[in-house]
Amino acid sequence: MPESSILKKLLQKKHVGKTILSVGMAAVAFLNLRLWQRDKRLLTELKAEINREALLSYTPKISVLVAAWNERANIEAHLLSFKNLTYPDIELILCAGGADNTLELACRHVAENILILEQFPGEGKQHSLSRCYEHASGELIYLTDADCLYQDRTLLYLLEPVTENGEQAVTGASRPWDCQLGKPLPDYLWASDAVSSARSPHYIQGLLGRNTVITRQALERSGGMNFPASSGTDYQLARRLVSSGVRIRYVRVSQIPTVYPETLGVYRRKQSRWLRNLLQYGWQYRAKQDLWLTVKTVSIGLVMLVCPLFALLFRSKTLAIWFIVLTHSVFSKMRYLRFTAKLYQRPISPRTLLYLLPLTLADFVVWASPLLDLFLSRNRIRW
Repeated sequence: MPESSILKKLLQKKHVGKTILSVGMAAVAFLNLRLWQRDKRLLTELKAEINREALLSYTPKISVLVAAWNERANIEAHLLSFKNLTYPDIELILCAGGADNTLELACRHVAENILILEQFPGEGKQHSLSRCYEHASGELIYLTDADCLYQDRTLLYLLEPVTENGEQAVTGASRPWDCQLGKPLPDYLWASDAVSSARSPHYIQGLLGRNTVITRQALERSGGMNFPASSGTDYQLARRLVSSGVRIRYVRVSQIPTVYPETLGVYRRKQSRWLRNLLQYGWQYRAKQDLWLTVKTVSIGLVMLVCPLFALLFRSKTLAIWFIVLTHSVFSKMRYLRFTAKLYQRPISPRTLLYLLPLTLADFVVWASPLLDLFLSRNRIRW
């Protein structure tokens, strides 16, 4: 082939890549502008909800169930926040253990409405919660985690649909501890959670196990807490409730402070575990939507990782498409950060903005990582 023909084809490929990039970037800018308009409408709705006080016509007794394993760093703050609640009729049954003296620290806070059980090695979260449930006397069961902090407003928002509308299962959202605000990864993750929460419908198919209230009647109808779950406790409980005819009400303004990951290693392990749970139990419970969303997430991560390699073969066209998707991802995260900052009236940390691109790229690695973990038997069911 003559050299002039080869050069002409290379120039054509370069021209096509530039065209794709130009059109794609314009589309990304237009799309994110439209999405921000939608976000602003959500902001108005949410601000009105947040500023409204939750009112209860009566205060049923609540039993809080918590499994705490190796939670030395958080257990005392968790228990002190429980003691600071003003709700008149509430008890805590906590199953604590581990090699870091979690049990000993928890026992210092035993009170009339705080019962501490010992969690044994290998017992696991689900069996621990089941033992806690055996000691519960409340009309309502509240599920949360040992790295969470109780707040009256969070609890009352969650209870209102139960006492005023007769809901049987209610779940809410979460936010980082105050001491974590301004740190890049917690801010980055919370922004995504806040927008996802704002867009959620009134009724959903899942539970956030660290901020959930279920009536005893609904829990018993679904089979109680005594079921095997090496992982995916929250997901399996949600599927059991839905299968028994219970609707799960979502309250987006009920946000419990919890410890967010501060390192990519911790974030990767938690996200991989959750995605693997959705794949495993979504298939088991024939939850097609959960399966589809999980496969889509993992696929996007994988494609975004391998796409730059394909650019070596297909040159500018593939690279242009990859860059467009990356730009849209970064713009989306910026919208999420702005949404959260305006909703909670706090500035966006300059450090978070600086880390925005690296964290977006890291997300693709995290989303694709369940594929590797599924092939490693030691990680397949790792909690």
